[in-house]
Amino acid sequence: MVSDPQAALRGLLSGRLRGHERLLGRFAESDWRRYADLLAGALLVAVRRRFVAGQDRAPVIRFVASARERYDATGHDVDPVLAEALVWAALGERPPVPHDAAAIVARTVLLLGLLEDECLTDRELDEILVTAAHTADDSPQGTDRQRAGAPVQSDRQ
Repeated sequence: MVSDPQAALRGLLSGRLRGHERLLGRFAESDWRRYADLLAGALLVAVRRRFVAGQDRAPVIRFVASARERYDATGHDVDPVLAEALVWAALGERPPVPHDAAAIVARTVLLLGLLEDECLTDRELDEILVTAAHTADDSPQGTDRQRAGAPVQSDRQ
């Protein structure tokens, strides 16, 4: 069975915004925590599909600028330094990013950009969401680290 947080994230990533907003409106506190965990896990998976640790900084900078241009309507909602820090934290090259509203917005924008750039099929999107759920579920410490934007050590890697 798909949880409401997982269904909400799936709705967002597949462009079904009304369903996404409807599900968010029914969230309890535990649902919000799970949604944040799933979002962080999905970003981790998507970042690692596109970038590698130790690579040149320019592609990350260009990607963040592109995602902000596409999804940050005001140009002030996503701090580029925070967004880049989230990418580098997912690659294990920076310390975790604190879990707050700004980080949630940045993760959402980055994830939308990464997935749009890949032109994923529904099946591929589902695979990312399943992997994200497994990543978020790896361990109690992993869940806290995922919320912060840090990678979880797993035998699946």
